[in-house]
Amino acid sequence: MRTVAAIFTSPVKSLALLQPESVTVGHSGIVEDRRFHLIDADGRLLTQRQVGRLALVQAGFSAESEELTLEFPGESRLVGSTELGSPVSTAIWGREVPGKEVTGDWNEALSEFCGSPVRLVKTDNPGDSYDEYPVSLLSQASIDKLGIFLTENVADALGEAPRFEGRRFRPNFLLDGCSPHEEDSWLGGVVQIGPDLRVRLVAPDPRCAITTLDPDTGERDFNVPKLLQSYRPNTRAPYFGVYGSVESTGIVSVGDAIELVQKPAA
Repeated sequence: MRTVAAIFTSPVKSLALLQPESVTVGHSGIVEDRRFHLIDADGRLLTQRQVGRLALVQAGFSAESEELTLEFPGESRLVGSTELGSPVSTAIWGREVPGKEVTGDWNEALSEFCGSPVRLVKTDNPGDSYDEYPVSLLSQASIDKLGIFLTENVADALGEAPRFEGRRFRPNFLLDGCSPHEEDSWLGGVVQIGPDLRVRLVAPDPRCAITTLDPDTGERDFNVPKLLQSYRPNTRAPYFGVYGSVESTGIVSVGDAIELVQKPAA
């Protein structure tokens, strides 16, 4: 039986992942997931690609109170309401995402942590800070298969190799009970997750430099995109997992069943 093994979210794009037991999913993805993102001094999107240690900062956000929490290493913690300032537009994977800069102590704290100017932005529309599509899926079986390939083909030359886990790949939903890369076979079809959510799988998920980072330290430890290309070569990108768009909203909890309710067109 296919089920939801874990749910991963982050109120601020590219910060440490949270693992809630249950989430509400709207047409823009998990409600309040990736509601905020970071930009540099030139207004460009800032992620773990540029500053790996962002993985060490954990964010919490309450949509009801508009209160944001940032927890930095060493028990440093910043809590407050998100007052909005000047409008900004950020290029995210070919889209111009409108938002407003968050005023207060956030920028100073993040800039000091990163060692360069950083600004926090709240998107005008919930969930707009996603990459290409609002929902991403990856099966544990695919991760396990990649780990076996690493062990059998690469690890001897490396000595101790990293053990891959779901957080490294940052999917919204990590799936259990699948065969390796079964999610790829769903592209073009619709899956139901839990009692109500329906997601149309529309594209494979291209993997970037963030997968080279240890999710616990933010330090580079292995060239995963290169490994993916040797494992499943593709002339366009190192794909791993799938993206989807929401056709029917709903609540999803860990342990919920996943069913392919509309097969891809032949």
